[in-house]
Amino acid sequence: MNVVVIMNDTWRYDCLGANGNEVIHTPVLDQFAAESAVFDRSYAGSYPTVPIRHDLLKGRFGAPFHGWLPLEWDALTLPEVMRQNDYVSMLILSTPHLINYGYGFDRPFHAWEMVRGAEIDRWKTDYFQEYALPHREKFNSDEHMAMYNRGRTYRRREAEMDAPRVMQAACDWLERNAGHDNFFLWVDSFDPHEPWDPPDHYIDLYSQDYEGADIFWPKYTEASFYSPGEAERMSARYMGEITMADRWIGRVLDTIDRVGRRHDTIVIVMSDHGHLFGEHDRVSKWGAWLELWDEGAHQFFMVRHPDGMSAGKRIGGLVQPADLAPSILEMVGIEPPAEMAVQGKSWLPLIDGRKRSIRRAAVSAFHPRQGPIDGCQNHISPDGQWAAATVTDLRWQLIDFPEAERRQLYDLAADGGSLQNVIHGNESVADRLHGELLEFLGRHDAPDWLKSVFRDGPDAASQSPLSDWRTHVFNRGTPQAMTPRGKVV
Repeated sequence: MNVVVIMNDTWRYDCLGANGNEVIHTPVLDQFAAESAVFDRSYAGSYPTVPIRHDLLKGRFGAPFHGWLPLEWDALTLPEVMRQNDYVSMLILSTPHLINYGYGFDRPFHAWEMVRGAEIDRWKTDYFQEYALPHREKFNSDEHMAMYNRGRTYRRREAEMDAPRVMQAACDWLERNAGHDNFFLWVDSFDPHEPWDPPDHYIDLYSQDYEGADIFWPKYTEASFYSPGEAERMSARYMGEITMADRWIGRVLDTIDRVGRRHDTIVIVMSDHGHLFGEHDRVSKWGAWLELWDEGAHQFFMVRHPDGMSAGKRIGGLVQPADLAPSILEMVGIEPPAEMAVQGKSWLPLIDGRKRSIRRAAVSAFHPRQGPIDGCQNHISPDGQWAAATVTDLRWQLIDFPEAERRQLYDLAADGGSLQNVIHGNESVADRLHGELLEFLGRHDAPDWLKSVFRDGPDAASQSPLSDWRTHVFNRGTPQAMTPRGKVV
């Protein structure tokens, strides 16, 4: 049995026709959903891009969450276990964070191929000259925009864009490697992550005759920083990027059929997290204090089994990225080695009907030593407020802070847009979900100071070795682009 995983960065759960969006054009994945088990309640654990890949490949949540750090040399991962069991493994990616700066996610695979030029990938030294960027103050940093200019300016045709290139590379690999007895292919597409720059014919599906600031790579900030028209245009660009990605995923699915391997290939198509386009007054992937609302934490996730297992079925049980590794291993008949120390749970029983649920709640959060944006890299903000964790069950979602008065509760069944904080009058629900968080922290090796802070409140921090954890705070952020001196944007 072969396995193909297609990961798509920053693709919101609700941006699929199959998931109820009546505006967006995703015909390929809408058809794929009819052939697949569709998980309606898949939520990130560690957050965002790199920490989520740790969860996925290791089957572990971390302690209690993985940080934005390289893959450890001694970590036993899913692709390595597949290799040990006679699978040919391949990583094809355009997600630069997994390879750049020695992050090492290529190491577990037999081979890897990187499609260059996405976001922070330091790919080219061309185009050092100044270029015009109207409304510069509303775009991302100078370093990022300079890098974008050098790496993207030459692209003109659709086939030269990121999603088409990474999917075409996957098609090429499948054509060359279809003869292997068993293969494990991981395709990691950075699209539809920003910058949102698909060809105009995709943007025109959602926005025409636009004359305002055309922002394709925004700052992460309050929604009020952008006009309603600018926000709508960004959303149109994003949806255009999704429609392009959908089309090219179809090329990979067609190639699996064309090389004669559909009958023995499991195909998983998923996203890692979403993006906020004005919800909760943010244009970002998170709130000002790292709140992860449903728009950010909710993932789309579909599994097509060659035997047609649960084709078209909507799965309501909660699942998380750490569940992927044990699930794939169970599907192909491999026992997870003890040294993996797997924390995730196989969701195969949800597909084959043995169980209706495998967990009571999903917990999503940043690593506790990575904190609010805008320059602060601690769990505590500059004004002394703490970052949040998100606890989601089959109905409710708690944005949980150590300070009880800051907590937010949403009834996802009645308020899918998480518009109304209903914690007042539902304190018992919030307390129950808060208890789920405390139990999660206890099960997943959270440091004592973090358990104390969420159990006893922020005053418990005075009893914690703050000087120790602050000196070891995550401060290994992405190195600045090699920007030439002088004006670059």
